[in-house]
Amino acid sequence: MAQMMAGEALSERLQAVVSQVHPDSVLVIGDSAVAATHALAGRSGSITRLSSTDAAQGLSGLDIQDLALVCADAALAETEIAILLSRLRDIYARKVLVIVARDLNSGSWNRRSLVGLGFTPYGGAVDEAGDPLLLYQFDIATYKTTPDWLSPDNWANPELWDKYRW
Repeated sequence: MAQMMAGEALSERLQAVVSQVHPDSVLVIGDSAVAATHALAGRSGSITRLSSTDAAQGLSGLDIQDLALVCADAALAETEIAILLSRLRDIYARKVLVIVARDLNSGSWNRRSLVGLGFTPYGGAVDEAGDPLLLYQFDIATYKTTPDWLSPDNWANPELWDKYRW
């Protein structure tokens, strides 16, 4: 699912995500979200656009979105990025996809910060100018898999209840 072919265009990558998720509502955040807008053209459902600087205030009036696309922006401070992504992840979106240009990857939008917020690498793509991009996702449905030990087969041992005194 997160695999990609070398040099895959961002618009193709986003169309694949949209066809997989089938969102009725999409939130696009970022001033450089041109490719995201093109990938969403022609689909039914609502599309809400927020600039990166207005996103924190604009979220409070929104319902839960099926998909949120966030284009990394150098204008946001590190604390604003963490708050914005946490609010999207926890309250406002079922699936969040963050698009990071490689030149921003060494700043506040780095892999360590995004993984620390619960995002997983989702491969890469290239933008319209041919520059490489990194993608990160958060999907609550796949975030935490149930470990083997957390099942009644491995911890309750009901078959031993009358055999041993503990």
